[in-house]
Amino acid sequence: MQPRPASTDDIPELIRLRAVALGSLGVNPGPPQSPWRQIARNWFEQRITGHPDWHCLVIGGEPGEPLLASGIAWVTYHLPSPQWPDGRRGYIDGMVTDIAARGRGYARKILSRLVAWLEESGIYYIQLHASPDGMPVYKSAGFADARYPAMDLMTPNPPRGQVTECWA
Repeated sequence: MQPRPASTDDIPELIRLRAVALGSLGVNPGPPQSPWRQIARNWFEQRITGHPDWHCLVIGGEPGEPLLASGIAWVTYHLPSPQWPDGRRGYIDGMVTDIAARGRGYARKILSRLVAWLEESGIYYIQLHASPDGMPVYKSAGFADARYPAMDLMTPNPPRGQVTECWA
């Protein structure tokens, strides 16, 4: 199977795969009616239908049928520098293969196409955050440890039950 661009019909499956990824990272994705899932539905819809700097690929059946794997690439904007005069970078996220479909090379196929899409867009600096399971896939594709260590700041979460809408 070859990757294809995601369609709005794939959104329920993209959300299901996001829950699979979260579970693989030790995060409980909660029940199907969890508020984050509706926010994710809106997030995917906005991007699939109207963001030229965003590209989602999937492997699976026809739109609306079960998906085996997915991945997303988008353009991020940073301060210009001598190496990157326009400040654009690529970011890869949402790489997930359904548990029963792992080990078949789907992530490698999606990653290769996402990198090609970014390169065709004139972007040659591509970043991602890797899970331990994904690290071998990314290293075999040429990704290396980042030059500058990543750091995170987690501010307090909103009160339980209150979910804020993410900006588009």
